[in-house]
Amino acid sequence: MSTVEFAPTAIQIPERPSKWDIIPIHNSDRATFKFCRRQWAWSSPNRLNLVPRATVYGMGKSARNLWFGTGIHHALERYYHPGIREDPAVAWETWFNLQWLGGIVHEDEIKEFVDRNPQADTHLGNNEFTYKVEGLCDILPDFGEDNAEVFLELKDLGVGMMKFYKEYAEAHDNFTVIMVEHDFSVPVLNEKGEPLYAVDTRVMPEGWEPDFDKGNEFGPLMQESTYGALMKQVHVRGRQDQIQQEHEYGRYGIMDYKTASRIDEDYFRHLELDEQCTSYLAFGQLEAKLYGLPHKELEYITYQAMLKAYPKPPSVTSKGLPSLDRQKEHTTAKLFEKFILENGLKPLYDADEKMQNYYAYLLDLGDKLYIQRNDTWRNANQRINAMTRLYYEARDMLGNPVLYPNPNKNFSCINCAFRLPCIQAETGDDFMNTLENGYIQNWDR
Repeated sequence: MSTVEFAPTAIQIPERPSKWDIIPIHNSDRATFKFCRRQWAWSSPNRLNLVPRATVYGMGKSARNLWFGTGIHHALERYYHPGIREDPAVAWETWFNLQWLGGIVHEDEIKEFVDRNPQADTHLGNNEFTYKVEGLCDILPDFGEDNAEVFLELKDLGVGMMKFYKEYAEAHDNFTVIMVEHDFSVPVLNEKGEPLYAVDTRVMPEGWEPDFDKGNEFGPLMQESTYGALMKQVHVRGRQDQIQQEHEYGRYGIMDYKTASRIDEDYFRHLELDEQCTSYLAFGQLEAKLYGLPHKELEYITYQAMLKAYPKPPSVTSKGLPSLDRQKEHTTAKLFEKFILENGLKPLYDADEKMQNYYAYLLDLGDKLYIQRNDTWRNANQRINAMTRLYYEARDMLGNPVLYPNPNKNFSCINCAFRLPCIQAETGDDFMNTLENGYIQNWDR
């Protein structure tokens, strides 16, 4: 019987090329481009690269959900990092306090913060700085749901979820972390494996000069065309989730964390054709090829759904009994049993079929009420097709497309961050003034 060979852990994160030395296509831009070209034009780094000013618009539900998920990712990155192994509840609380109160952060961390206009604090050398970021308590307008009570509830929620997650991970993890969550940048390739080059229409920062010696195995990062135009490699960029090696067979895959308000039998139905799952496996393999990393083939993604809740003792009804509401209660069989015994309800439980059925439901569901992991697999052909689709999407994005809107009644349109100026553009009002005063350049894109 052969033994499984395991890769070394704590692989150093590859250094991405400067965003000015290549043309970036952010993975999030792809879905936006296909959904609404006006939204893409206003948010893409290859166009206006705007985000709403939190001081003007606050943080709506969608923005808060994204912000909360960022914090959970941060805490789990700290927990799984082989050189850190920080308690995820402590990591979450530390992250929240810095987000809420502000403080000094490294330049690489700014993208996690709502403050899009940080002030340089200390020069670290090699053109690196620390920055002073403002906290949410100073940035957010004092109206609607943007108040301390809402965010402090989110703080407690994150702490509770991460305490439970640590217990869950210690019991269920069966993998070795090869590379923690990190930013990536890989060339866009055609069917023949050739990189896409295009003319960069962005205004370059002061002092930037082309360097024709920079390159990778696919060619130089920049070159002059036969017509004398400066052409740059087009790269897809984004945030790669955790790379892991499972213990049973030694196969490589990705762990993707998602937070959800509800996890049911329909939650994972989209995975079979989920483009993000397919493309991130392809991007991860290409990154490994570029930098000589051990995970030459990424076969699967573990799609982990975490309920935005954590186990608590049962709620008490007006009759002094435990609530049996399966839609609202967040407890466990152990906590339910403890409540029955501590409150002298065992005789009543023995005679109550509804209580017994609820307890059996909790036993059967177990940890799946709060965390579910579902592996989804992609073969080599699927990964190649994903890269080919990206190639043609990138060509469309960089080919001076018509920037028409796509108004509709679905969630993404109704809750779009650019809804107000979009409506103004349709009614003939001064939407440019709204963009100039209500939006700001996104950081690090």
